[in-house]
Amino acid sequence: MPASFVHVHLVALRYFSETVRSGSMRQAAEHLSVAASAINRQIIKLEDQLQCRLFERRSEGVRLTAAGEVLYQYVQRLDQDLERAIAQIDDLRGLRRGHVRIACEAGIGRDFLPPVLAAFHEDHPGVTYSVEIKSALDTLAQVAADEIDIGMAMMPPIRSDVQIASRAEMPLGVITRKGSALGERAALRLHDIAGERFIRAKDGMGGGTTWQQQIEQSAPQSSVLETNSPDIMTVMVKAGLGVGVRSPIGIVNDLEQQTLAFVPIHDPLAPYPSLGIYVRPQRLLSSAGAVMLELLKDALPEFAARVWNLTGQPVPPDGVSTGAS
Repeated sequence: MPASFVHVHLVALRYFSETVRSGSMRQAAEHLSVAASAINRQIIKLEDQLQCRLFERRSEGVRLTAAGEVLYQYVQRLDQDLERAIAQIDDLRGLRRGHVRIACEAGIGRDFLPPVLAAFHEDHPGVTYSVEIKSALDTLAQVAADEIDIGMAMMPPIRSDVQIASRAEMPLGVITRKGSALGERAALRLHDIAGERFIRAKDGMGGGTTWQQQIEQSAPQSSVLETNSPDIMTVMVKAGLGVGVRSPIGIVNDLEQQTLAFVPIHDPLAPYPSLGIYVRPQRLLSSAGAVMLELLKDALPEFAARVWNLTGQPVPPDGVSTGAS
């Protein structure tokens, strides 16, 4: 095979990549609404041009060979480059088209993101979005891998390959059922939770739980349930199983309707968590992505003020930063 150049067609590469994702030519054909024989012919052409097998064909589907793995990595990069090219062309259309990829935690997607997307869509109805609900750690990993344009997460560990475009400190507090004795307190310290039935946040929930270790040192026997989901923590608290520690992000509606009690924690061992907006350093966003990023950054201070107001506290001095760091 000449090493200089191998002529392939985009349609063949598309059929190849869809077969990899689907696991079989039959399923790929269903996803692409073409005949399975057409996909097979295109892949055979690729194999003839490359003079090697790309798949091991089995009764239950297909499996990539070593050569197929190499080609698939190339196709993935080609897809990303093509998306960027289309995005730059869309820039010339004045945001009449475009696509923005976002990843965030569920609470952020529930409380912060919807009005921002609604305002953006009103001004740019031709732009589309993908919103993936991920953990804080997975969100940062996707930003670093260039799999999304913008990530939003609560207090994940800092990474050198991810840039904080904006951040806002958020309250930390104990959530408990309305009417409970603990819920009547104005503020708490971590040792006040000792003796309470406690719903433990699994390591990594929210990106980091340094306060969790402090609680366990004070009352290691108090944990009654462990979860990696803030939503599960909340419903278990409502069910009367125990109390939890979290930020108000994701339960803003509960606090506004007063269906849940939130008691702020004022303790030097429990620093305020931050809601951060993350991008990849030196990544040139499309026009749609860049405008969306600025809109999110502009909306963050007002959202932070709303959240702090729900807890009866002012936003801490220097608690909001809308510049890159």
